[in-house]
Amino acid sequence: MEKIPLTRNQLLTSLMLTVLLTPAAFAQSRSNRDQTWEFLFDVNYQDSYGIDFEGGSTADTDTDWGFSIGANYHFNNRMQLQFVLDYLDVDYRATIQSADTVPLPSYDVRGTAEIFTPRINVLFNLLEGDITPYISAGIGWSFIDTNIPQGPPQTGCWWDPWWGYICTTYQNTRTTDEFAYQAGVGVRWDINRGMSLRLGYEKQWIDVGSATSTPGFDVLRLGLGYKY
Repeated sequence: MEKIPLTRNQLLTSLMLTVLLTPAAFAQSRSNRDQTWEFLFDVNYQDSYGIDFEGGSTADTDTDWGFSIGANYHFNNRMQLQFVLDYLDVDYRATIQSADTVPLPSYDVRGTAEIFTPRINVLFNLLEGDITPYISAGIGWSFIDTNIPQGPPQTGCWWDPWWGYICTTYQNTRTTDEFAYQAGVGVRWDINRGMSLRLGYEKQWIDVGSATSTPGFDVLRLGLGYKY
């Protein structure tokens, strides 16, 4: 019998149902998370998204991979506070609508945006055992460099104490920083007393002021934790 591949929405729905319907049988022994710190490293997969801006400009981001580093503090086996720094280097295609001439021309650009986002999350583990679903919510601040030039290249020179007289050409690019917030669900597995594994889905929003609506990105996370 031919297998029908699942769509993206079906995969996300399956993940959320798995998280929320994890049997209570997994709540076997109490874990050792109580009052511990945990170092985190995540690999993130962000889905593509289209953004409409005021004035008619648009941008479409590609799917791409990123990573996060951070730390958890476990108040007890269920409640934890998370500090993470996300990094994403994502390709995009944009149509820039001019506002200077009539009729208004537009032109297409392609580029790569670099996005750094420090985040604070509150996570709640539904069970106290080694395997538990969790829910999360938090806020952050995204620092975005579009790598779109803002002016002509400039050259600066200086005397380096080791290399002598050096000149370097650089070019200012369009940057912005915006408020961000997120919510998610996932499954956590404490493999042993020192290591954990997490799989989760997050919806992340960036409050871009010039966008006609708040962009929301689908992100899948696979993370390792080291307790100390």
